[in-house]
Amino acid sequence: MIHQWPDLKGHHEQRELFRRSIARGRLSHAYVFAGPGGIGKRQFARLLAKSLFCREHPNEDVEACGECRACRGFEAGTWPDFLEITRPAGKSQIPIDLLIGSPEKRGREGMCYELSMAPQASDRRVAIIDDVQTLGVEGANALLKTLEEPAAHALMILVVDNPDSLLPTIRSRCQIIRFFPLPESDIASIVLSEQWVENPDDAAIVASMADGSLSTAQQLLNPELRKLRDALHEQLSRLEKMQPLVIAHQLADELDKLSATGDEERRNAKWLLHFVADFLQHRLRQLATGDLSDPLTQRFGVRYGVDLLGPLLGRTIQATHQIEANSPVRLVLEALFDDFARQLRLGPFSAR
Repeated sequence: MIHQWPDLKGHHEQRELFRRSIARGRLSHAYVFAGPGGIGKRQFARLLAKSLFCREHPNEDVEACGECRACRGFEAGTWPDFLEITRPAGKSQIPIDLLIGSPEKRGREGMCYELSMAPQASDRRVAIIDDVQTLGVEGANALLKTLEEPAAHALMILVVDNPDSLLPTIRSRCQIIRFFPLPESDIASIVLSEQWVENPDDAAIVASMADGSLSTAQQLLNPELRKLRDALHEQLSRLEKMQPLVIAHQLADELDKLSATGDEERRNAKWLLHFVADFLQHRLRQLATGDLSDPLTQRFGVRYGVDLLGPLLGRTIQATHQIEANSPVRLVLEALFDDFARQLRLGPFSAR
């Protein structure tokens, strides 16, 4: 858990934006924090709230001392003017009760009601809604009503991966702040400091595939997923001798073992194709630097090796789109590796 600003990687421009907005008295009543999952949006929102409550720093510093009564209360989860809700584990939606109260006390409890009340220990109340895209229709309407009639002392922060998943009427009443993937160096540093891996080389490998997301990096540390990656790389290392149906069936069987549900199978299949793309990109980098040890270079030469691998990478991206469109995973893999084998058999001219 991130407790102080120095512990948060990246997002320096967003923090500076809030410094300027607060210094000019232009803090909005509602924000949407948008960007890929696992990059620290929610942690940024919590640090911003903590900084607004801190007694030792003026708000425009966007800084929290961590020691004052407000900071300690915030970290203990007892600060009365901070509200936070998210989708509970195992639920597909944020329960409406969290926003407007239980049926017996509807409109007299819940986040929307609490935001309308005067602050108890600060000059404002701050509410964070994570996974806001999972609000149902009733919840979205309750949130919209609160945004339409905001209390003067209330600040709302809605955290979402894709702002287009929100109702246009909700987006239009918020200022959208975009967050971006973390650099590989930051991901590797966190992975190593958290001791998720044992050495810098493993941290660099995970970071290179994490797409700037810590949650993605954590998924990659699943030993079964790494086993799948290693099995794939062993097969792909013999590209020029590929047996397409054999590799497709073997990898599909591994996906079956790894996945408990259809959704998990599709997610893991996308990881598998991500690993294929990563392997091909590595081969392309080798060829681009004139590494003559690559079997494709020895067979086709550098120029034709590049001409061949590029279309294979494009075919892998196409397979990913097919998985996203709910095509049968096993058939997608069979078709993909059959195309690989055909192009490798015919050479780079077949890819043109």
